[in-house]
This record gives sequence, C-alpha cells and structure tokens, in this order.
Amino acid sequence: MKNIRNDRGVNGAWMYAAYERSNGKSAIPFALLIFAVFAILSLSGCTGVASGPNAGSSQNSPGASAAVSVAPASISFGDVPIGSTSSQSVTITNNGGSSLTVTQVSTSVPGITISGISLPLTIAAGNQSNFNLVYSPKTPGVLSGNVSVSSGGSSFANTVSLSGIGMSPSAFLATSVSSLNFGNVAIGKSKQMSVTLTNAGNSKVTLSNVSISGAHYSTSGVSDGLILDPGQSATMDATFNPSALGKLSGSVTVASNAKNSPETISLSGDGAQSVAPSVMLAWHPSVSLVAGYHVYRSETSDGPFKKLNNGLVSADTYTDSTVLPGTTYYYMVKSVGHGGDESVDSAQASATIPAS
Repeated sequence: MKNIRNDRGVNGAWMYAAYERSNGKSAIPFALLIFAVFAILSLSGCTGVASGPNAGSSQNSPGASAAVSVAPASISFGDVPIGSTSSQSVTITNNGGSSLTVTQVSTSVPGITISGISLPLTIAAGNQSNFNLVYSPKTPGVLSGNVSVSSGGSSFANTVSLSGIGMSPSAFLATSVSSLNFGNVAIGKSKQMSVTLTNAGNSKVTLSNVSISGAHYSTSGVSDGLILDPGQSATMDATFNPSALGKLSGSVTVASNAKNSPETISLSGDGAQSVAPSVMLAWHPSVSLVAGYHVYRSETSDGPFKKLNNGLVSADTYTDSTVLPGTTYYYMVKSVGHGGDESVDSAQASATIPAS
C-alpha cells in the first residue's frame, strides 16, 4: 500500500515524496535524488568556465612568436672580395599589443659582425628597430649560417639565414681604347680626345703614376693616387698640341696596383701648316668695257664700306686675307671705267669666319 504526502520544500518549491513499504525497508527518497543530480550539474558548469581560456582573449602563449617579425628572412651578400665589406640591414617589428624586449642577437658565422644595436632593446607596440650585418671575409669560401634574434625569456626567437661568397681579391684596370689618333692639327692649334679607365676587377684599384711621352702631348682628368672602386670609371683627357710639321707620336702610361699594370695608350697625330683664314670673292664681269674693279667691305650690312684694294682689280675674283676669327663681313664690288668713274654698288655678299 502506498501513502503519498505533499510537502512544501525550501524556497517554496514543492517536493513529492513517495514511501513504499517493501520487506520492511524504506525506498530512497525521490526528491533527494533529484536534488543531488541538479547540484552536481551546477557544480560541473562553474568549473568549466573558470578554468577554460577566454574566447575573446588575444594574448599570446608564453612560447608564441606571432607578435614579432624579423625581415628579411634571408640575406645574400653576393661575391665579396677579401679585404672588402658588404653591409645589409635587418628590421625587427613588434606587431603585438605590448612592448617586447630583445636580449640577444647572435651568430657564429665567421666574417659576420653585428652593429647598430644595443642590448637589451625594448621595442614599443607597433614600432620597429634596425640593426646591420656586415660581411668581411678573411678567407675565400662560401658563407652559410644564420643570425638569431631572441628574448631571454624565450617569448620569441627568430632567425635570418645568411649566404655569400668570399672571393680572392682581383684588381684589373680596363681602358676604353688602346690608341688615339688625332689626325691633322695645325701648328698653334690643339685637339683633345678622351680615354675611359674602368676598374673591371673585384677590389679597389689605386693609380700610382700617370706619365706621358712625346713633347706634343699632355694629359688631364686623372692623377696619381686616384682610387677606383669595383665597377667605377674615370675619364682621362689627352691633348695634342703640335709645334712641328709631320707625324708626331707619343704615349700615356698608367701604373696602378692592378694585375695588368701598367696600361699604355699610344698617341699619334700630324702637325700641319697653320693656314690663316681668308675669304675668296668672285663675281660676273661687267658687260661694258671697264678698267677694273674696286672691292669694298663692312662689318655691318648698312655700312660704312671701306675699299680693300689699293690698285685696280683686273680679274673677276679677289681674296681677302685680313679677316679675323668669329667675325661676319659684308662685301660689294664696283666696276671702274677708264676715266676712273665707279659704277653703282653691286649686290652684297657675306661671310662668317669660324671662331677657331
């Protein structure tokens, strides 16, 4: 037989308890069993929220490096001669939301030195800092290895891989021409020609002596002690100023630390007779019987014109040898009758004398 009792529980909730007699023993109260299950479920939910990670959190775990970037990831120094250096820049960027501290930048690669950074280095959020890697090979060979950038607390660690080749030094001086021919140059005049000197090796070229032979030649533009870096060029000017007639030879020699030193450029030219400038005039002869002609000249087209010839010009040509370089002259001709009377002016002709 069952007896059912209704009791109002704690906080006004109704609990139902059923008692059943069976073999003289009481059953487990149903209300207490339900209460116990609810309590366990409630405690389990609170533990999960408290110990789990914050879904909206952007904090990095202690070993994460997502907030730090080092660029470039690899560097090639190329071919670097022994005795020379090659420098490359590395950038550390803090992409996180708080400051980071760099405590170590190190490498065990021979010939690599680190400069431009003082440790420990603190980089604020969103900022960056640079340092330099300098490769100075001491022996020929292939460079291989890396540079490590990290913090003492192991909050980040990045590496930059390195490559390059240490080369044996080779100085070589190349010239654009091996000879210069100045052609005919009048005595008292001069002509200049150029030679390009280029460092075609992989180490510095130092000019120790620039000398010239031949009294009619001179050089300018380069001097003793000039240093050319690999690939760098300089222009040397050679000038021919003859003081004698005929073929005149010479040479210019450039001595340096290049393995092909000295370099010699041969020089040649011909000294020619100096010819004074002149103007040759010609005209159609008069259709009438004339005693000759008078030739007039002016430096402006509207005169005044001055007679050039002292006596009559009997031919229908005339050469003016009294002109000056860089000047323009205007000419006209008058025919002269046997009585000495002159005709009207002829049409004008002009001539400009080159400056040199």
